[in-house]
Amino acid sequence: MIISPPFLPEVAANSKALDPLMDAVDEFSTYYGVYPIAADRRWHCGLHLNPRDQAMPVRAIADGDVVAYRVCKKAISDGTKNPDGTDQLNSNLGFVLLKHTTETGENRTLTYFSLYMHLLDMEGTNQLPGRVPAAGSAPHVLPDWLRNDTEGVVSGEGKKVYRKDVLGYMGKCQGHFGVHFEIFMLPDDYKAYFGATQLDVAQPSTPAGTDYWGHTYYVIPKEQIFSPLPPGVDGNNKLKGIEFHPLPGGENKQALYVETYFHKGDKFTKVWQVAPDGKRVYLTDGPVKDPVAEYEYKMYDRATKLYPACPSDGYELLRFGRILSSPATLPPREARSHFAPSTQSPFDLGGRDL
Repeated sequence: MIISPPFLPEVAANSKALDPLMDAVDEFSTYYGVYPIAADRRWHCGLHLNPRDQAMPVRAIADGDVVAYRVCKKAISDGTKNPDGTDQLNSNLGFVLLKHTTETGENRTLTYFSLYMHLLDMEGTNQLPGRVPAAGSAPHVLPDWLRNDTEGVVSGEGKKVYRKDVLGYMGKCQGHFGVHFEIFMLPDDYKAYFGATQLDVAQPSTPAGTDYWGHTYYVIPKEQIFSPLPPGVDGNNKLKGIEFHPLPGGENKQALYVETYFHKGDKFTKVWQVAPDGKRVYLTDGPVKDPVAEYEYKMYDRATKLYPACPSDGYELLRFGRILSSPATLPPREARSHFAPSTQSPFDLGGRDL
């Protein structure tokens, strides 16, 4: 399942940021609607986003089913008065609640919900001249069922939405512009999926299953020996035709925690330690890009040369941090000899996927 943010601002195509779209959406966060405690010191399950452009559509983050929704004809007042004594219409009650369901590689179901509140009322929406396309005039416009006053909360009745579908426009909450957005899971859904993961396990171990998604994490125990290069490289720092870049060697005095991921074909790594007070202490200023350009796109060629006995096992090792296929064909020693999960090229350190 592909997920995108609830707002899709334009970003520079030549941006060098790792994720320019999310960087832009991060700027939409407001001080008065933060998670988990709002400005009024009460528990707040989501966050308020204000793109500073009321005509920027609020969009579904993923394919899903409509659980419930409300479309209001007018805004309401929280009791604040205008100078002439009339009620100030400064809040919007419109919302859409979506249910999303997907399956993992091992056919485990993952179910979660997304909520979009304080959507602009119909009178306000119709006052956005030339900015709101007419129904049916273009893809990804406000659907008919969100263009009429529902006179209260109504059931989704089997309605479906797709990622990036328009759900409405930003309204107000007590005079503040912003859309309340949150993602949540019901307790049983949470246990059904995350109960089988290493989440919140103090001493994580390598999972026995073949499920994999997201970033890869390793725990490298303390007092391990780091090698600047894998054994067997030639005078040009190449092994079986694959070049390795020399990196610092030595011994780690504390356990290291490593995160690796891929973005636009490149591989990135973050390494940190955990201080006595439980805080992370990063060993780099930010994610470190692997010196091999387009690492992800060249992985199969790399695996074919480094692991000729079974390139597919080698590919899984490079991509996922462990061999998912069962039974593994590569002998354990060969599987470990060229694999380097961290930016300092440790080998044979028993990196473990969290």
